[in-house]
Amino acid sequence: MSIVFRPTILYVDDEASNTLIFKKTFEDEYLVSTAQSGVEALEIVKEKDFALCLVDQRMPGMTGIELCEKLIEVGADAVRVMVTAYQEPELLLDAIGRGHVYDYVVKPWNKSQLKEVIERAFAYYKNKVEKVRKLEEQVGDLSILIQKQQSQNVSQSWVGIDGGLKSVKKMVDQVAPTNSTVMIYGETGTGKELVAHHIHQLSHRKTKPFIPVHCAGLSESLLESELFGHEKGAFTGADHQKKGLFEIGDGGTVFLDEIGEVSENVQVKLLRVLQEKQIQRVGSATPIDVDIRVVAATNRNLEQEVDFGRFRSDLFFRLNVIPITVPPLRERMEDFPALIDFFLQKLNRDMNKNVQISKEALNMLVQYDWPGNVRELQNIIERAVALASKNKLGVEDLQFISQVQAIPSNNKQVTTRSVRQTIIQKKKKKLEQALLNADGNISKAARNMGVARSTLYDQLKKYQLI
Repeated sequence: MSIVFRPTILYVDDEASNTLIFKKTFEDEYLVSTAQSGVEALEIVKEKDFALCLVDQRMPGMTGIELCEKLIEVGADAVRVMVTAYQEPELLLDAIGRGHVYDYVVKPWNKSQLKEVIERAFAYYKNKVEKVRKLEEQVGDLSILIQKQQSQNVSQSWVGIDGGLKSVKKMVDQVAPTNSTVMIYGETGTGKELVAHHIHQLSHRKTKPFIPVHCAGLSESLLESELFGHEKGAFTGADHQKKGLFEIGDGGTVFLDEIGEVSENVQVKLLRVLQEKQIQRVGSATPIDVDIRVVAATNRNLEQEVDFGRFRSDLFFRLNVIPITVPPLRERMEDFPALIDFFLQKLNRDMNKNVQISKEALNMLVQYDWPGNVRELQNIIERAVALASKNKLGVEDLQFISQVQAIPSNNKQVTTRSVRQTIIQKKKKKLEQALLNADGNISKAARNMGVARSTLYDQLKKYQLI
């Protein structure tokens, strides 16, 4: 069922003549309300929903950008457009970049130019509301999804723990029984969600929901509605009350993937969840207690994001109670043969095949840097097995890996020993480079790699680098 769109506009300007001109110009085309201060505007949005707020920048008491930030805080879902008579491009572009403002218009405006901006803002708003509706339809009965997730065998995430994942598993085993917040660092495709799921399954919360939320794929308003829920009438199109994922996941674990992508407004609300164990639905001032454990993940350097002012330091410290770094595949090549074997077994079972891999093909895969990590490896093995016309994968079956230099298929000297030597050489090269980048300081190198000093020290001894 489509949502009926109402072209409602709130025009805010401290000069009465400007609000009067705007209303007379557009009242035959749109549903126009006006306010002459930021305080008055905030009172109006408490009682009425708007699709668009047009806000003058220079007003006494509260600037237009400050009002836009307040509108975000109170959960107003309107698209925000600035109106200004002054040349302040850097200020306005910064506000647009942070998501506080959609666009801006320079005074004096003419009707055709302003109408073009209004229509563009309305189109953006309608698209945003439609996304909310579609996502709610897709979510459907979330309990079915939760049951499916709980039935998965997360032990598969520890394939190859004799290698680079050993320290990660040890840390997970230690922290899982606690209620501490965990921050998982790692490149895309390293298996951060599997680690988070394993933490949940080893905790006392394992019979309760594990809810993954992929923050980077949702707009600010959509993410806010999904996490915290909303009341009926909280914004245009909110025709029923909706519980957020923090409420639905009560007693369980919420996994916030790509936490570094969330807006400042959502960061403030997440901080309250961690500090007070409370949420407020959009459109409500009533706090709701929630009992959840938060596990977050990112492929960014959050400390650097804090330094740049893009991530709140107080939220960072709340999230970073127990940091866990999942190393990329290229830094744990010891796990490689075990991962290949695991994927082959699974795919053979699923496809009713009996495909193995030749030593030449295995050695070829070892040469690759795997920027997509375990996920990329799994996809490539799946493709090769699906297309295989014989029971042993050779170099010729992997030619679609463009970055790999193929080993000639007539090379009869490739052995298990040569594969192992290649892995050792790649590992030693990584360790040597890490030491070089840290000027020979093991502690500094460990910090740069995101591993414990003792772990790095053991690896350096193992490969006779110290």
